[in-house]
Amino acid sequence: MINIHKFVTEDDVNYYKSKTNDEIKEMLNFSEDFKKFNKNKNYKEAIKDFDFRDLYGLPDGDIDVLLEQFREDNFTMYTRKNNWQHTFTKVLCNDGIIRDYQTKVSSFRYINKWNQESELQEYMLIIDSDNKILWIGSAYENSHFIATDKSIYNFWYEHKMINLFPNIASDCEYYMEDNNVLNDELVNKYKKNIGVYRFCSFENVYSILKNEKIGVSVSIDGYFEKSFFYKGFKWNKYYEYMYSGNITKLISIQVKDGFFYFEIENITYPHYGYLLFDLSKFQIIEAKKI
Repeated sequence: MINIHKFVTEDDVNYYKSKTNDEIKEMLNFSEDFKKFNKNKNYKEAIKDFDFRDLYGLPDGDIDVLLEQFREDNFTMYTRKNNWQHTFTKVLCNDGIIRDYQTKVSSFRYINKWNQESELQEYMLIIDSDNKILWIGSAYENSHFIATDKSIYNFWYEHKMINLFPNIASDCEYYMEDNNVLNDELVNKYKKNIGVYRFCSFENVYSILKNEKIGVSVSIDGYFEKSFFYKGFKWNKYYEYMYSGNITKLISIQVKDGFFYFEIENITYPHYGYLLFDLSKFQIIEAKKI
């Protein structure tokens, strides 16, 4: 697969800044020469009108001028696309109560001086009644918010794995109703950690969440009987297209005696199981097939 770099994000710009103008031109020339001298007729026909400048994110214009422009300060900026919107987020707490927290939502993107844009990324700021930030990040589809005391985590399940993302904002961060410059700076301050997950065991969860300020992905495979995650008799060759390849799915989240009770279904049998989880200590209390 061809690795396509665009002159948009900070990483993209830094990638190109690590190369000289001559090296970048050589990349372009190699692509054009490959196109010109490739002997595969089907390939030549397929790309005869393809401009390899598009592959590298270069717009029309003098190549020397363009390559100097992208080296200018503030060539790329991370900016908010729309206004901060007000909504609410439901958070299941370990006392069994679902609380509604005020939430501010907006989308950001990279944009450069050539008016090239990256894809939008939506961010959420969950706040309390004093506008103190209780959680900052991006919520995935089919994810949930769970909490112990006032420590809020975004939680989502995938086959054999549970994923947790903590609040990575410092304890003194606040949403400012009349100061979007400061609100936007919060996103810029934390965006490099948002959406970053590390695979780990439960023994390392606390250290990673608290010290590295990123999310964790932890396997629960070893806590269930071995056959729980196997493909069942309902599985067939079309299964991965019908169900996105997930053999198991999360059915419900409840609270029992201060612990989170995750009910999981293996939809290829079907059969069910549960995971009793202590969020305050990041420990599995019990995991069983029902």
